[in-house]
Amino acid sequence: MIPEKMQQLLPEVELDPSVISVLLCSSTVAFLGLKWMVKKLVQQKMQEARRNRVRALGQMEEAVQQFKQENPEVQASRILSLPLIELVKKLKEGSLSPESVLYTYMDKALEVNQDVNCVTDFIQECVHLLQEMRTQKKKGSLYGVPVSIKDPIGYEGHVSTCGLGQYLGYPEQEDSVLVKVLKNQGAIPFVKTNISQCLINYDCSNLIFGQTVNPLNHKKSPGGSSGGEGALIAGGGSILGFGTDIGGSIRLPSSFCGLCGLKPTGNRLSGPVSYVQTVTGMVGPMARDVDSLALCMRALLCDDMFRLDPTVPPLPFNEKVYSSSTPLRIGYYDTDGYFLLPPCMRRAVHETRMLLQEAGHMLIPFIPPRIDYVMNELFMKGLFADGGAALLEKLELETVDPNSCSQINCYKLPFLLKKILAFLTKPLFPRFSSYLNALCGVWSPKEFSKLHAALMIYRREFLSRWRDLDLDVVLCPVLGPAFTLGYPGRLIAAVSSTMLYNVLNFPAGVVPVTTVTEADEENLKHYTGHYDDPWDRRLRQAVEGAVGLPVAVQCVALPWQEELCLRFMKEVERLAQRQKKQTEDNLQHGGSQADAGRDLQNDVQRALSHTAGQSDMQAQASRTTVQTNMLMDVQRTLAQTDLAADVQSDVQTEASLMTLQTDVQKTGPQTDLLADLQPHVSPQSSGLDVQPDVQTQLTHPDSETMPCQPDVQTQLIQPDVQPDVQTKLTQCDMQPDVQTQPSQPDVQTQLTQCDMQPDVQTQPSQPDVQPDVQTQPTHPDIETQPCQPDVQTQPTPPDIETQPSHHDVQTDVPTA
Repeated sequence: MIPEKMQQLLPEVELDPSVISVLLCSSTVAFLGLKWMVKKLVQQKMQEARRNRVRALGQMEEAVQQFKQENPEVQASRILSLPLIELVKKLKEGSLSPESVLYTYMDKALEVNQDVNCVTDFIQECVHLLQEMRTQKKKGSLYGVPVSIKDPIGYEGHVSTCGLGQYLGYPEQEDSVLVKVLKNQGAIPFVKTNISQCLINYDCSNLIFGQTVNPLNHKKSPGGSSGGEGALIAGGGSILGFGTDIGGSIRLPSSFCGLCGLKPTGNRLSGPVSYVQTVTGMVGPMARDVDSLALCMRALLCDDMFRLDPTVPPLPFNEKVYSSSTPLRIGYYDTDGYFLLPPCMRRAVHETRMLLQEAGHMLIPFIPPRIDYVMNELFMKGLFADGGAALLEKLELETVDPNSCSQINCYKLPFLLKKILAFLTKPLFPRFSSYLNALCGVWSPKEFSKLHAALMIYRREFLSRWRDLDLDVVLCPVLGPAFTLGYPGRLIAAVSSTMLYNVLNFPAGVVPVTTVTEADEENLKHYTGHYDDPWDRRLRQAVEGAVGLPVAVQCVALPWQEELCLRFMKEVERLAQRQKKQTEDNLQHGGSQADAGRDLQNDVQRALSHTAGQSDMQAQASRTTVQTNMLMDVQRTLAQTDLAADVQSDVQTEASLMTLQTDVQKTGPQTDLLADLQPHVSPQSSGLDVQPDVQTQLTHPDSETMPCQPDVQTQLIQPDVQPDVQTKLTQCDMQPDVQTQPSQPDVQTQLTQCDMQPDVQTQPSQPDVQPDVQTQPTHPDIETQPCQPDVQTQPTPPDIETQPSHHDVQTDVPTA
């Protein structure tokens, strides 16, 4: 009935198929042409933005040069060396002028930017702020401090690009609340810094301003997405900066660049609006030390912040909590069970744990529940609840940055293809399968409600476990060390260590505690991760070649307890710095002997690694040769030292020496026994502090000396051999009670035969007497392995039987 009426009303028109084809083709061409024109316009905007940056940096340099000519007496190095606390003090008392500080940091920022490409915009209004500060009667908490801000943080008259060309040409209409409060506190924002495209990965690269590199190693990434801030502060071009964090974008650059960074509780500070309800993003400070972060939070948590943004809870900075010295109950873990971090990051957690225990804090093992579930079902599915549709829509008119292609390509897969690939890869690659399922998102309001409910349930579960242990804070690892360029976009799932506390909305900070060592690099070769899948192998490749780069730990507190988190970070920083100072003092006292020992240890490691591919027999023969050569070299080296001369002068008589040598030769197998025990019992001497009851003869022809270098882990036998040697002594007078101290911090002299100890006080044997040998730790930041911790000696009848722990290993090393 209705179709017939419609036909009567509508005129009858005959459609020619050729006309339809023309219309379709012309529409397609018009659409493609329009799309090409829009992309072309975006590219032109990007080129214009690059020209504007060059122009702005040129103006910045002109202003700096003019100031230098007018004020040649300014000591830039002195200003740059001051920590933030001292800098503010000198600015307020007038011993430093805000102009000298600002132009000094402008000059340094230009230098750092030329090196690492981290600055995207010069805020020219900073010069006018200097003039306004002269009229202000009250000096704020950040009076005269130049600060840098991340690209998305709004500043009136300047563009927030988010790494996308389509936002160019649309400057901010007003300052963000954060910038307003900074200005009220006397701070001077002077530059904006680079980010990753769309802020979606932890690299720092976009097609507008290019790639930012790590100032500590240009082959490494500075982290992201606040990588420009991390690179600028680490390079010395800024003393205080601000980033944003939705999955680790403050903490990861801090970890990669060796900085301190704090991710506060969501909305503790006013920041950019977060459109993701299940994952909380926030703004936070980055600096060189924890005191700078505390000063920043103290300044920002003020009435101006609470007045300008009523959604921020009126919680001023709690100075009592931050300055408290009460021992803490600290939970700790070195892996979350989802992504096993490199050995150096786990070592940092355990070294920090030991320092905290020695300082009187209570350390309690803590296991975060179901991280794989959180990573995929809560974080990824919550972040891409629409399947990535909103993100892909933003990128339709953009060219994807090469560092983000791998990540974006996964988002572009059709829903059905994601499901099929997830099903097919589940047996061989379960993590990738779960990741693909999560990228499918939630496609109904009912599923989204379930996701939100699941998030609340997990938060309660986590808090319940926290409360059961009565914890104050948690110590845990953070992703690092710095990745090689190009890898962050291919390992998005590796952020499990940081994303957890965005899901939970807990405050978390990062503190550098040590650096990557040669031993860490060696251990990395054996890294397989939890799954030994392509992601684990890719992580090993990403962190290779990081010797000397910073290694950090993560400190976590409960929501709205930023002051407690900062206090914990300060304690970790203090203990790590004290340990570092002790290490440096030990190394300075080591002198040339330490360097010689280190070189020899490195030679041994290279020799052993060269023989790794040989057969067992060839490898054993090669190791024996290396041992012999090393012992001869060390003997010749130490025989020339002052220690050898001092100890040699203490030898009583040549007659007594010959008598001891004769006694040893009569014992026969006892000498071989002591030679076998030599790698396992390592008495140490301590330079001028040698105890009077122990005299070491280094020049006797039958003596053998072996250096034990704490900076390098060297094993002269197969790494998997850990002998448990039980030795039976034959003579009652062959069981001395010796207590020695290290002669040099980096060289340990080992005695092999009885004729090397002519003046050792001996005691009559008793049925259950064991030698009391005390050893001291050498280097706090480096793992050292004792030659043999479990050596038991028992007096027996004259017949000596020595049983090696491994039937394939024979320690028959000729003496020099």
